[in-house]
Amino acid sequence: MRLSTGINLLNVLIVLALIAALTAPSLVVINAFGVLSSIRVGEPSVSSSGSVVEFSVPIGISNSGPFGVSDVRIYGEVRDAGGDLITSISSPPFSVAPGEIGTQRHLQIRINLSDIPQGRLQTLFSQAGNLTLLASLGLSIDPLISISAQASGTIPWEPPVKDFELGEPAVLGYNSTHIFASMPVRFENPSEIAVEGAVEVLFVDLETGSEMGSGYLDVNAPPGSIFEGELHSSFRLPENATALLLEARTYRCNATFGFRLFGIRVYTISSPLELQWSPPVDSPYLGSPSITPYNSTHSRFSLPFGFVNSNSLVTLDGSLSLGLAVGDVLVSESDPVGVHVPPGSGCSCNLTMLVPDWALSVPGALILSLDTPFGSASMEVPING
Repeated sequence: MRLSTGINLLNVLIVLALIAALTAPSLVVINAFGVLSSIRVGEPSVSSSGSVVEFSVPIGISNSGPFGVSDVRIYGEVRDAGGDLITSISSPPFSVAPGEIGTQRHLQIRINLSDIPQGRLQTLFSQAGNLTLLASLGLSIDPLISISAQASGTIPWEPPVKDFELGEPAVLGYNSTHIFASMPVRFENPSEIAVEGAVEVLFVDLETGSEMGSGYLDVNAPPGSIFEGELHSSFRLPENATALLLEARTYRCNATFGFRLFGIRVYTISSPLELQWSPPVDSPYLGSPSITPYNSTHSRFSLPFGFVNSNSLVTLDGSLSLGLAVGDVLVSESDPVGVHVPPGSGCSCNLTMLVPDWALSVPGALILSLDTPFGSASMEVPING
């Protein structure tokens, strides 16, 4: 990190306030100017611990004159690109003896992130820019003269969270109440601050204002690193989750992503989000049944069935079965047939069961059942025997 050369006190306006009489010896004035012209500002070092970031700015000063310099004080302010005060600092007073060369002091600039308003903190964590350091220095050459100097410079600021990206979500699993998904997260940390905390996300239904889902990811990105991780989220399903098997829906929500670092919410972004849900069981069809004799009392009944998984996220796992009911009595049922249908693919199978011959000559109903983690769905098809 380089400090702007503008902070070099050789190039600043020096304001002299002469306390002594106008007859002060010129040698004292020359001594004072010599001290000021010797001031050098080095490159700051940066360290961080939790929510505290500290810049240590080395300042060198020499006194080649015959008079001692006392009560040297350094005061500084750090402001952001908008001119808002971030922090102020001052050094303890110190002295520089005659002939002392290369005395070095460190101006400790301490920034506690928890003391910065959230809006300003969000800018610091997401945008590169320059912090402005306004410094003033005062010293005395007793008992004749007091001098003050003012300077300004810039400290380049790199945001700890740069180029934040979210990838395409992937469904990890589901049950009758929730869908579990993950989204890749990536960002760079070009700063000299360690990023330790979490990425959080909250989904809120725009129509009802109720929470639809949330997610969480632990983050640990050392300075100068690239972070990659998976943000795991869960989405609450409606009470009648079975309807999601067969119906297309549009969910409108507000998605709020935020960084919480060292227990402080430092960065938040919200945007409306529209989620299109396509049914995992789409375009179901029944083929023509076939009946073949099995023995003297039963026949083998087969029914082709198929559908398309139109959902782009969910792989449908479950089982299909077929039954025959006469009145309120289930007189026959097939063994379950397992299904595994990835997004965009189709399912086609033959459901077979043994049926009493007498049940084929009376009115009844075929019952097609699908059992999944979403729940169970069934369809009845009347037959006239």
